[in-house]
Amino acid sequence: MGSLSFDLERAFGCINHGILLATLEFYGLTDTAYSLIKSYLENGYQRVSVSNDSSNENTNSNWGKVNYGVPQGSILGPLLFLIYINDLPKIPLKINSNRSYKITLFADDTSLIVNNNNHNVFENDIKNDITKIYQSFNTNLLSLISGFHRALLQSITFISRLNALDYTKLRG
Repeated sequence: MGSLSFDLERAFGCINHGILLATLEFYGLTDTAYSLIKSYLENGYQRVSVSNDSSNENTNSNWGKVNYGVPQGSILGPLLFLIYINDLPKIPLKINSNRSYKITLFADDTSLIVNNNNHNVFENDIKNDITKIYQSFNTNLLSLISGFHRALLQSITFISRLNALDYTKLRG
C-alpha cells in the first residue's frame, strides 16, 4: 500500500481561462451565468504599487491584463480551481483484482492512494500512475512543484527506487 502526494506550483495563478470556460460549458453553465464568469475571468487587470515610507509617495506600474489564474482570496477562486481539476480523479488507471486506488483532491493538493496485493507489479503500476497524473496536469497546463513529491509506502526498497525516478522526463 502506498500514498503519493503532489503539490501544484502557483495553482490558482496558472489556470488557463479557455480551458476553464470550456469545462464550465461542458458541465452545463450557459447564458448569463457563463457570461458573468467569462467577464470575471477575462476582464481583469492588475498593477503593482510600491510605497516609499520616507517620502509618502507611491510608485505604480502600468496596468496589465490578467491572462491566467483565478483571483486568490475570493469565494469563487477555489471553486473555479476545483472545477478546473475535477476530472483528475477520473484518470483511467490500471485496475485488476489485486489492486485498488483512489485519487483525492483538496485545494491544490492531489493524493494517489494505491493498494496492490501483488508486490511484484506494484512498483511498475505506480510508476505508470505517476506518468498518467503528470500527463493530465500537463494537458491542463498545470505544473507540479519540481522535486516535491512525498511518498509513504510500505516498501523501503521501493521508496529509494521511487526517489531515484527522474520526474523531469515525465513532465512532457
